[in-house]
Amino acid sequence: MRQPPRKAEESLFARGGLVCTCFYGALIAAVSLTAFLMLPCALLRVNGLAVTPGNLSELLRNTSVLARAQTYAFTVLGMSQLFHAVGMRDTQKSVFRMNHLENRLMLLACGLGFLLQFAVTEVPILIQAFGTSPLSGREWMRLSFLSAAPLFAHEVIVLCFGKESRR
Repeated sequence: MRQPPRKAEESLFARGGLVCTCFYGALIAAVSLTAFLMLPCALLRVNGLAVTPGNLSELLRNTSVLARAQTYAFTVLGMSQLFHAVGMRDTQKSVFRMNHLENRLMLLACGLGFLLQFAVTEVPILIQAFGTSPLSGREWMRLSFLSAAPLFAHEVIVLCFGKESRR
C-alpha cells in the first residue's frame, strides 16, 4: 500500500517479477530434488557404493525407498511454498521486521498448511491415500531446514539488495 499502483497495462512480471519468479521456482525445484535424492544417496554411501545414475536407478526400484524419497520431496515442496509465502509478503523487508499479526489469515493459512503436511505423513489413513511414509523427528528437522531455503534466500536478498540495507 506504500507504493503507487501499477499501470493497468503493466505486466505482472515487470519490475523484476519474472526474475524473482524464475529464481524462486528454480530454488524450490532444487531443494525438492535434493530432498528426493537425500535418502538414496545416503543409502548408497552407507553400503560403500558410488552415487551414480545407475546405482540410484537400481536403488529406487525398491518401492519402500522410492516411497520414502517421494515423501521427502513432497514434504519439502509443500513446506517450502509456505515458507516462500511468508517471505513474499514484503519483498523489501526482512521477515524479522514484518508485523505478522497484521495478517492473521496468512498465519492461519500457514499453520493449517504445515498441519496438513504433517498429517499426510503421520495419519495412517492419509499415508495410505497419498502413498507417503511416516517421518521421524530427525527427518522432520532436516526437511524443515531444507524447506526454509526460500526464506533464507529472501533474507539474503533483502540484506544485500533491499531498501533496509541502504539505511
